[in-house]
Amino acid sequence: MRFVADFIGALREAGLQVSPAESLDALKAIKLLGLESRETSKTVLALTLVKRQADQVIYEELFDLYFAGVEKAKASNKEAIKTSNKASNKEADKSESESSENALDAKSNSSSSQADMSDGEGMQTSPSSSLGQALGKNKDMSLAITQAAIDEKLSSIVLFTQKNHFAYKIMQRLGDEALSTEIRADANSPEHKSSLEQKNSPEHKRKQRKLIKSRARLLDQVKDYVEQQYGIFAQHKGLKYREEYLQQAKLSQLDRLDYKLMQRLVQRAARKLASQHSRKRLTRKRGQLDVRKTIAANAAFDGALFHTRWKATRIERPKIVAICDVSGSVSRVARFLLLFLYSMQDVMPKVRSFVFASEMIEVTELFKQQGIELALEDIMKRWGGLSTDYGKALAGFQSQALASIDKKTTVIMLGDARNNQGDGRTDIWEKVFRQSKRVLWLNPEQRNSWDSGDSIMSEYSPWCSSVEPCRNLKDIERIFSRLLKYS
Repeated sequence: MRFVADFIGALREAGLQVSPAESLDALKAIKLLGLESRETSKTVLALTLVKRQADQVIYEELFDLYFAGVEKAKASNKEAIKTSNKASNKEADKSESESSENALDAKSNSSSSQADMSDGEGMQTSPSSSLGQALGKNKDMSLAITQAAIDEKLSSIVLFTQKNHFAYKIMQRLGDEALSTEIRADANSPEHKSSLEQKNSPEHKRKQRKLIKSRARLLDQVKDYVEQQYGIFAQHKGLKYREEYLQQAKLSQLDRLDYKLMQRLVQRAARKLASQHSRKRLTRKRGQLDVRKTIAANAAFDGALFHTRWKATRIERPKIVAICDVSGSVSRVARFLLLFLYSMQDVMPKVRSFVFASEMIEVTELFKQQGIELALEDIMKRWGGLSTDYGKALAGFQSQALASIDKKTTVIMLGDARNNQGDGRTDIWEKVFRQSKRVLWLNPEQRNSWDSGDSIMSEYSPWCSSVEPCRNLKDIERIFSRLLKYS
């Protein structure tokens, strides 16, 4: 049952949602059916633990990795029992011949005993350490390794750099310290005192070489086991920690290698936020009784108020105009902001998008024609990284879109307000503010950098409903959550 419980823990670490009730169902099923049949176990656990089709691939991968070790441990346990039974039979046969052996000549017996004593000096005929004795008998160590791994909490492994550490801890748990001491023992140590001739005898060297090889094989077996468990427990943990890091990492400093994973995180966060705000577009405010609807609902009860009806406010989907600076480092933040916006089409269907460096370009139709990913690549290739001119860009926005802005429109500007010492045309931004429902300015720089150098953030901020730092995915998620809540 410990194997199954650890396997469920591995599934949770990989991102599968497994409730306590489902865990109990899985344990009961395995207790009833056992683990003898691999296919039966796989099917039963899938039925009790996997709810989504998307999780099936992860489940099958972890099952194959995890239960390969279980089957090996079971096989070695059976082999150990079989070996034990054989040893018992040999002991029984040996006891039958003991009487005849006792009748042997006393002189022969004495000389044999002296020879054994001579051989036993230096390295003992059989190793003195418990691990050495087990290796000397060629015992399968799979069960012992598994138990040592459980004792050392190998399932907590996270980083690949921990593999050697856990291999060392497991070897120590198995008794490697005593075995290593035995192998390295000095000829003059009290425990292993012997003459030079006895130490260099072929028999002594053969036994020492055998013990060294057995230890090396055991170490390889432990390392293989740790590698397997790392694949089970750490692979998805590493991804989880990577995702947690990327959610708080500066978008302006992301490496292109992280774009694919970051894109998945952005879309997941957007879907989650969209589902939260699309479930109930009608918010009922308790405390404001709707008298007309309450009387109508209770007409059948002669005026007795069995059912109350409360006034409701319908939350309208916001009308969004997004303006994104795609110059320099801001372009990376713009990429993920636009991706977030267009991943929320269910709750933000009315989005017009503009990008600029110096020229203001509407890209709404580009997203419709090419899709999010291709459109983003095209935008960054054509306009990303150019020098900035906010004044010229806002003049272009005035001619293209200012007339369409009304009191239902939320304008979102993403930019660092660095204008290369040019005219910022704040007069146009004032018009945008006065005509719209609200204006949000998202700045990818930290607050203490605003108004430094060529930044003119303080000239735009009076004509903004809110000015927010927007440096990572958490910031984007927080800003849009608040936008949807109060739309």
